Formats: sequence, C-alpha cells, structure tokens
Amino acid sequence: MIDTEVKVINILESTMTKLVSNRIFRLTVPDAYADKYPYIKVSEINNINNDYRDNDAKTSDLRVQIDFWTKGDPAPIQNLINKTMESHQFKRTSVTPFYEQDTGAFRKAMRYISKANLKEEI
Repeated sequence: MIDTEVKVINILESTMTKLVSNRIFRLTVPDAYADKYPYIKVSEINNINNDYRDNDAKTSDLRVQIDFWTKGDPAPIQNLINKTMESHQFKRTSVTPFYEQDTGAFRKAMRYISKANLKEEI
C-alpha cells in the first residue's frame, strides 16, 4: 500500500514552500498554525488495490484531497498546486471553494485521482 499523504506532501513541498513556507500538514492543522495563512492540508480519501493478477494487486487507485486556506488571492496557490499535481500524473476531479466568515479566510478543497504501480513510486 502506498502512503499517499506522505508522497503528496513531498511532491508539494518541492514547489509550494515559496507560497506557504513549511505549512503543509497531514490530516489536521496544528492549533499553533490555524491563524498563520496560507497553509495546506493533505488527506487521503481512498487507496484501493486494483488490477489483480494471480491474487496479487499490481496497481492502486489513489484519491486525495488537498485543502488550502488563504486570506489573499487563492489563484496563485490553486494554480501551482494543480500544475504540481498534474506533473505527477494526478488528475483533478473537483474544486470546491469556501469562504469562512469567522476568520475571513478563503478555503479551497481540491480532489485528485491517480493510478500507481505498486512496485513503483508515484
């Protein structure tokens, strides 16, 4: 089984640090960073073995959600996330915008899918 969250965080850290510094998190955002914008959270949605041969899975279908929060223009972060993920063979399946009135932050939830060979890295 591929640890999708760690792989995606490593992918994003290679390109996103200029925009979000070291604020890319797995599953939850620590309270200490909740008001330090912008930041990114990566969550695995599903990780399903597939393409079985002789009772042995050869691939995994990976689904991941990348949420980001910002008080500025969300376009630069969104565009760089998308470009980065597409360059690693992830296909965007949805983007949902939110505005959090209590904090004044914009949030976008971006979902991606990919298929990975179990013998190879994504």
